[in-house]
Amino acid sequence: MNIYKSISYIIYLILIFNISICYSSEYLERFIIPKDFEEKALVLNYNDSLTGIITITPVENIFSKYTWLNLYKLKINELNSNTWLYDRLQKEVHNIIKVERLIRGPDSPIRDTLFDSVRSSVPAIDDTIKKATLNPDWFCDSINKGFNSEGQYHQLYCIYPLGGFKFYLVLRLQKINNVYYYIASSSLNNIRIRKILEIADSFSINK
Repeated sequence: MNIYKSISYIIYLILIFNISICYSSEYLERFIIPKDFEEKALVLNYNDSLTGIITITPVENIFSKYTWLNLYKLKINELNSNTWLYDRLQKEVHNIIKVERLIRGPDSPIRDTLFDSVRSSVPAIDDTIKKATLNPDWFCDSINKGFNSEGQYHQLYCIYPLGGFKFYLVLRLQKINNVYYYIASSSLNNIRIRKILEIADSFSINK
C-alpha cells in the first residue's frame, strides 16, 4: 500500500511541476526581424537583477558586433523608471571602449592618409570618453516616453561623438503584466540605429 501511495505522490509532483512550467511560459516575447538580422538567446554569465532573453544582431559582417539589440527581464517589479535607466547607463556606457579600440586599432581604416583630418580629432575622442566615464548622460537627451503595441515605455537616447564617428546607445524600459522589460540598443550610424529602433518598436508579448 505504501508503494502505491509513493507512486501517487510522485505523479502528483510531476503534474504540479508541469503546470508550473506551463504557467511560467504563458507569455512569449517577440520582435519583427528583417531578413538581414538574426535572433539568438541572450545568455548572461551572471546578473543578480536581470535575466537575458533575446539578442538581435545583423547577419554577421565586420561591424555587426557594434549593432545590436538586447532584451532583458528585470527580477524586480517596483522601481523608478528614470532613476533605473540613468543607473543602468553607467553600466552600458562601457561599450564605448570597444568602439574606441576599433578606431585606434592598428587595422583601423582611419590609419589611411585620406583620414588625416579624422585622426587629428583624437583629443576629442579622449574628451568624450572622459566625460562619458564621469557623467555618461552628458551626451543623452532627457528621458522621454513612447508607445508600442504593449503600451508606454521610457527611453534614454544617447549619441557619443568619437572623432569622425558616433556611437549610438538607446535604452528602453517598459512594464508589461507587472514585469519590467529592458531593451538596450547600439549602432555606429544613424541609419542602422533607426533600423534597430524599428525592430524595438515591434516588441510584443504573445500568449
